[in-house]
Amino acid sequence: MLLVLIALSTYGVLLLLALSTGFCVFASFLLHAQRKAHTCKPTATEANTLLRLMPEGYVGMDEQAKIVEVNDAYLQMTGYTRKQLVGRQFKEIVVLAEGEDFDQRLQQIAYEKAEIFETTHRTHEGNLLSLEVSIIAVHAHPLAYICFYRDISKRRKAESALRHSTDLLRYVIEHTRSAIAIHDKNLRYLYVSQKYLDEYHIPDGKAIIGKHHYEVIPDLPEKWREVHQRALAGEVISADDDAYEKAEGKTEYTRWECRPWYEESGEVGGIIIYTELITKQKEFEVELRKAHDYLAALISHANAPILVWDRSYSITESNKAFADLLQLPLEEVVGKQLEAIFSFVPEEDIKEIFLQLEVNKELANKEMEIPNAQGPSRTVLWNAAAVSGSEDSSWFAIIAQGQDISERKKIERDNRQQLEELKRWFALMTQREDRILELKREVNLLLGELERPQKYESVQELEL
Repeated sequence: MLLVLIALSTYGVLLLLALSTGFCVFASFLLHAQRKAHTCKPTATEANTLLRLMPEGYVGMDEQAKIVEVNDAYLQMTGYTRKQLVGRQFKEIVVLAEGEDFDQRLQQIAYEKAEIFETTHRTHEGNLLSLEVSIIAVHAHPLAYICFYRDISKRRKAESALRHSTDLLRYVIEHTRSAIAIHDKNLRYLYVSQKYLDEYHIPDGKAIIGKHHYEVIPDLPEKWREVHQRALAGEVISADDDAYEKAEGKTEYTRWECRPWYEESGEVGGIIIYTELITKQKEFEVELRKAHDYLAALISHANAPILVWDRSYSITESNKAFADLLQLPLEEVVGKQLEAIFSFVPEEDIKEIFLQLEVNKELANKEMEIPNAQGPSRTVLWNAAAVSGSEDSSWFAIIAQGQDISERKKIERDNRQQLEELKRWFALMTQREDRILELKREVNLLLGELERPQKYESVQELEL
């Protein structure tokens, strides 16, 4: 470089020093300054000072691409000494890409026109160093090419980290269990999750990246388009149960949230849409509601007393038959604690019933006396079963049905009384018959003592 600098004026040296942090401009200006310089050429000391203070690496090559000059900045970048580089073929330290021809590239560089590109050099320790280079062809024998290098390793590392972060973000979004789509401010797709593709029946996620949201899903209702504009204005909007009718007439239900995302400058960069298609869930809820209504109707119109309670032993369902049995209004039954309704049952009996239900998840043929303020008590036979989500899960409700067996119990009591009466009369008659037989024996004995014939032959036959 000293060979070139000798041709520069003192003014040119100072100006080049000021521009040395922008080496692309520096290279071009150096040649123009060389042409215009006629007086006040710089000394070798001034030229060496410029080389030493310049932050960019410099390498000068001859027409055979041998290194002629090199500055301290380049030596510091690569770890070589000046002796190790001067006279060496430059392509020995350049790491070429596959198929790249170094000599051909040098030949393509136009005279006095800088070519800027990124390259990789091998350091003295064998490491790879990422550089940005500006090369320009000159006529300053023995110089044919001057090269200025800037170390871009940190930038490359930052770019690699950014690419990794971007790839990681894409990976996380693609594999999240939620349906997520990220759009720019023109509503073009940037990222999309697999769940989103599945729910909207989009076969190829890569194919929609860069496409407009309305191009991919053209039948979006107008209200959602308004939501997108509100989100682009900075608003966060959501809905838990939103229905929309598709073009083919099918109604879909979604739970969604739309919120803006922001650029580093603080401006809105686009929107994020979180969507959960809940059509199947809604259909299940409708079927569940129908089943619940059907069960409630069965319970309500049943002649037998029925009640349902949850794990907190709070009554959730009952019917008029049960309320009438306890002589209470129905509204005073539902919502009450089970123990409060059955306060007339001894505490030990209640605990035994609860324990049996907890262990066996059922109760069979449990008789219970229900007091009646207007007459005799009623006897009810109870059967109950636990309702659980699966075989292994704990129960979440218990349904119990009673059967009024008061009449049957009365008949059983009457039958028992009649049986006892019959047994009593039978015993009495048996005692009387035994006494008659005993009297007949005594008569026969007296007649025998008087040597008279027996009067009761049948008694003697019984004794035989």
